[in-house]
Amino acid sequence: MNDLRYKIVLTLVVSCAMLSWLQADPCGMVPPIYTGPSSITRTGLQKTYVFHKDGVESFVIRPGFQGKVDNFGMLIPFPNPPEIRKVADNVFDQVANAVDPPEVVVDLRVRRRMMRGGGVANAPMAVADKKLEFRQTVNVLKEEAVGMYEVAVLEAGSAEALKKWMDKNGYKYPAGMDKVTNDYVDDGWCFVAVKTKVGQKEGVDPKPGARNVKRELPDNSVFDGNVQGMGFRFKSEELVVPMRLSAFNDGDLRNVVYLLTDGPRKIRSIPEEYVVRQLSGTEVIENVTQPLPLRIIGGTEKDIPEFQRRGLPGLRNPVPKNGVAKDLFASDLLAVDSGDLSLRHEEEEKELLRIGEYFGLRGAEIDRENSDALSELRDETTKKGLDLLKGMTLTVVDGDFPREVIANNNLTFASYNMPAARNNQLNYDATRFAPGIRREGILKTGSIDWKAVDRQVASSQRGFRLGLFSLVGVGMIGMIGVFFYQRPKTVLLVVLVIGLFAGSAFAGETGSLQQNDDAALIAKLENSKSATEAIEGLRKAAMENETRRDKIIKDLLKVVKSDENIAKRGWAIAAMAEIGGQDVDEYLLNVHADEKQKKVVRTYAAAARVSMTRTVNGLIEKANLIPQFPALGRPIGMRIVEKMSADDADVEPEKVLSVSIKVPQLNAALAPMIMAFGADKLTDVMIHAEDQNVRRTAAGYLAAMAQQGEKDAVSQAVIESLKYEPGAMSVPWEGGPLFVPGLQWKKEDATQLVAGLVRWHLWSDINGKQDELRQIHNNIRSLALAKAAGYQSPGWREANVQAWLKAWGSVVGKEGVQKILNEQGVADNPKYAGVLNEL
Repeated sequence: MNDLRYKIVLTLVVSCAMLSWLQADPCGMVPPIYTGPSSITRTGLQKTYVFHKDGVESFVIRPGFQGKVDNFGMLIPFPNPPEIRKVADNVFDQVANAVDPPEVVVDLRVRRRMMRGGGVANAPMAVADKKLEFRQTVNVLKEEAVGMYEVAVLEAGSAEALKKWMDKNGYKYPAGMDKVTNDYVDDGWCFVAVKTKVGQKEGVDPKPGARNVKRELPDNSVFDGNVQGMGFRFKSEELVVPMRLSAFNDGDLRNVVYLLTDGPRKIRSIPEEYVVRQLSGTEVIENVTQPLPLRIIGGTEKDIPEFQRRGLPGLRNPVPKNGVAKDLFASDLLAVDSGDLSLRHEEEEKELLRIGEYFGLRGAEIDRENSDALSELRDETTKKGLDLLKGMTLTVVDGDFPREVIANNNLTFASYNMPAARNNQLNYDATRFAPGIRREGILKTGSIDWKAVDRQVASSQRGFRLGLFSLVGVGMIGMIGVFFYQRPKTVLLVVLVIGLFAGSAFAGETGSLQQNDDAALIAKLENSKSATEAIEGLRKAAMENETRRDKIIKDLLKVVKSDENIAKRGWAIAAMAEIGGQDVDEYLLNVHADEKQKKVVRTYAAAARVSMTRTVNGLIEKANLIPQFPALGRPIGMRIVEKMSADDADVEPEKVLSVSIKVPQLNAALAPMIMAFGADKLTDVMIHAEDQNVRRTAAGYLAAMAQQGEKDAVSQAVIESLKYEPGAMSVPWEGGPLFVPGLQWKKEDATQLVAGLVRWHLWSDINGKQDELRQIHNNIRSLALAKAAGYQSPGWREANVQAWLKAWGSVVGKEGVQKILNEQGVADNPKYAGVLNEL
């Protein structure tokens, strides 16, 4: 019943919204605009992946929190300094799919398909025996930027010293955990402090572009999505998970821990029944390499028609479902085998993340582009490491971990083989975090020999063989095409690289000392550590004269178009953007229009053009690129905020709302700034803006603010702005339509609001203001408002001023209505006084 009522109301709201656009007759109550989560809250299960073998440990977390960007941080202790990396945001979904691969279902009853739902080279480092000389000392071992985070690896002399350092440097130190922190200090552990990247910070944020792009967001800004996942790999003789500090988080402590170890394990001090699944390494390899299971309902494989067979290889491809888990497992095993805590593709991904942050690029779109750009390196790692998985065991632990157990001790582990009777998908489905369900039909695993199937169906044998021959032929042609397509690219790449070296040699022989210097600077664009200095040097050099500038730009463009190092190409684009100019803009336009280039390079080029744009109108024009490069939405929005703030220190909310309407793709990026204006300013826009669409949008944001915990501030601002003033010459919203944010009004607030609007309704009737009468009627007939204030709404029926006075009389009584009539001097007017006789 509630769902039906919601659908009816939603239909009416949508219909009313359409009418308001066509007839300029506003519907009044405006629903909230979604702007993201409002505060730091724990959401969902806390999931952790843990790997340990031969003195190397790795664990991955993706904190189950959402909230304001300036409120989030983490503090994690480690026995030894870790190497840090970003992990895919869907990593835990993929790990669960590696335990229980999702099924591909063919329902023959309705003829449709659907998807369900070796040793370490160096001996491990011993924990440092010596304590810090001074208890008030904090030693910064390393600082770096990793995606959306600023990360510092710290050695502290005490909890007090750690807290002081974190407070001074903008990190959040959780209250009440000094004792636990001091325990880790006494044991010689170090700490990783993590915070979201808001403003610039020396030594952490990449410096290039600091003059052009501010990373700062307004107060009350929200994350672009869930908190980014992080991976840590470090030396540790024994398997230990430092989860003690998590006991200080509010909320339940249900944890899901995935253990990849060289034998079956359980967690000490945690009930054994929390071990819900165990898989051998061989089983895991099969799950991540074999086709996804096929469930056939209403028949067998011989009944599957040809058109469905052709689509099954793509549907059963395991890579989209658990390929991330396969890469994760293989990378950790290769790190043990090679003795390198950080692998090449992991370091290169961090480099691409730094370039993305320089341009303000963040989110799923740019993450996918980074992944695609590094696919060859990552696949090489996976091939080398996957075979090492055979001697491992994957254990899943799921349950409410006792808070006192977590608070008092790190998680340690012991050997444990779970009972075979419990170790199955029916007992625990890893993708459901609950018992599995029995499904009808037959389940097929592994590859299917369709020839053998068709031999059972002689009538369709010829047709199937022809189809199979065609399918194989197309595949062979595709493989040959890919081969010959790739060879010219390889030859071209070699030619271009040779050309670069030849050009450099020629310049060395005939060019000037300045050209040699410029070439040396371009060579430093290999990574962020040297790129910062190199970009500044190239910018200054380009300012000396046009000839030198043109040569630098052409040399940078060669790097952008053909260098094998994608990071170098990204930093070369950054250097071009720093130099700037119309010619650079055109060169970069050609780069991002070139579909032969890697998508991430094209995105960098488009983002560089955004960073070079100096006007709000120019940035609005650049928003046309967002459909092609979705990751641009964030930097364009940030640049618009920056330009508006720079051009006008008191930037007007009306201007920002106008831009968000003009370029809908920027709504998400501009929402933090709009929300930061506060209830009073947005209410003023809702009442007085010249553009009715701006008024409507302001009302939507006010409703969103109320939904995110600021209902009292919004309610009072709206009530005050629409309060009736005796002797008024016009309504407060004169010059445009009346909108009211659709809140869950408290009774007291709803009564005050309607009391004012009923008075304005009477005033409008007395003064012959027909538009105002209709506008007020459209608002106070709201079912939610009527229910909160306690009167009967006429719904979609028309109601004149007498009907509304009578309806309001059911709330304030005859005396209340008499007071309203007296205020406006119409107590003796029969047209209105007659209502009193009916109360």
